Amino acid sequence: MSEQELNWKERAKELPPRLKSTELTDEEHEKIKERYENMQYEPGEAIGIVAAQSLSEPATQLTMETYHQAGGAQVNLTAGLPRLIEIVDARREPDTPSMNVYLHEDYNNEEDAKRVARKLREITFDDLVKQDTIDIMQLRVEYELNEALLEDYDVDRDDVKSRIKESVKKAKVTYEDGTLVLESTEDDYDLRDVKDLKNDTEEARIKGIKGVEQVVINEEDGEWQLQTAGTALRKTLKIKEVDETRTISNDLWEVLRVLGVEALRYRIIEETNQTLSAQGIGVDDRHIMLLADMMTRKGDLKGTTRYGIVGDKDSILARSVFEETKKHLREGTLAGETDELEGVVENLIVGQPVPVGTGTVDLKPGFGEDEE
Repeated sequence: MSEQELNWKERAKELPPRLKSTELTDEEHEKIKERYENMQYEPGEAIGIVAAQSLSEPATQLTMETYHQAGGAQVNLTAGLPRLIEIVDARREPDTPSMNVYLHEDYNNEEDAKRVARKLREITFDDLVKQDTIDIMQLRVEYELNEALLEDYDVDRDDVKSRIKESVKKAKVTYEDGTLVLESTEDDYDLRDVKDLKNDTEEARIKGIKGVEQVVINEEDGEWQLQTAGTALRKTLKIKEVDETRTISNDLWEVLRVLGVEALRYRIIEETNQTLSAQGIGVDDRHIMLLADMMTRKGDLKGTTRYGIVGDKDSILARSVFEETKKHLREGTLAGETDELEGVVENLIVGQPVPVGTGTVDLKPGFGEDEE
C-alpha cells in the first residue's frame, strides 16, 4: 500500500460515521430525487421576472427596520431596505462599513480578543488627551495626557511623540514636567497657525488601523468574535491572531479588491440572505443566486443601475427604457446600432410577443401547394 493511500485511510478515520459510507437509503434517494425535480423549471419560464418579483415584493411592501445594533456597545449597522438597496445597487461606500473578525483557535480567548481589538481600533492623539490649553503669549499648546488610557492602549509617551512628528511635519513636540508641549517649527507664525496645527495634531493616528473607529468584543458559545465600525480588510487579515478564512467585510467593493470575484458573489448571496432573514423574510436562494450571478458575470461588480447591469445590455431599447432615454437613443443612432429584439423589454416596446413561455417557440404552418 502506498504512502498516499495510508494517508487517506488515516484521514477517513476522522470523518463522521455518516460521511464514510457512499451508500444511500431508499428514503434518502427519494428525498434527493424530489429536491431535484422541484429545482426544475420549464423551458421559456421567465426566471428573471420571477426572481425580481420574489426579491422586490417582500422587500418593498413590508415595514423593514432601518438599523440594528451589534454587540453590547451598540454598533449601529444599516439594515432592512436601505441595506438591501446598498447591495443590489453595489454602492461604492456603505453607510455603515463593518467587519466581522474571527480568531484562530489558539487565540480564542478574552485576553487575545482584547489585544486584537487594541491592534484594530484607530487611536488618534485626541483620544489620549485629558485637557488642553492654548498659550496665546508663547503661541503654543499644552496637553495633559490621560495616563489610564495610555496604559490601556499600551502606548507610551515616546510613541505619542514620534507618531505626531511623523504625521505632522510642522509640529515640534516636547515634554515639560509631564505636560506635552506643541509648537510650530516655522519661524514666523501666528495664533491662527497654532490653531490649525492643533487640529492637525489631534487627528494624528497614534495606533491601530486607519478607518476602524470602534471595536466591539462578543462571546457566543465559547467563541470570541470582534465587530468593527469601519473596515480595513486587507490589513486586518495580516494580523496573526485573525482567522483569515472567516473574517469578512460588508463592503462589497473591498471584498472584490481583497478576495476576488468568487468571494464577492458568495458575499452578495450571504448579505442579501442575512438582510432579509433579519426581517423575517424568506426568499429562495436561487433567486438571490441569479441576482449575484448577474452582478458578477463579467468578473467585476455591477449594480442594478443605469451604469451597471442595465447599461451593459446589448439592446438599445432596453437601455433607453430605464433612464436617460434620449441619451441612449441619440448615441445608438449616431453609432448605427441595430436591435435584434431578443429580450423581453424591447419586444414589449414594439408590441411583439415576448420571448417567454410560448413566445420562445416560433411556429409557422407548413401548408403545401396542393393544400387549401
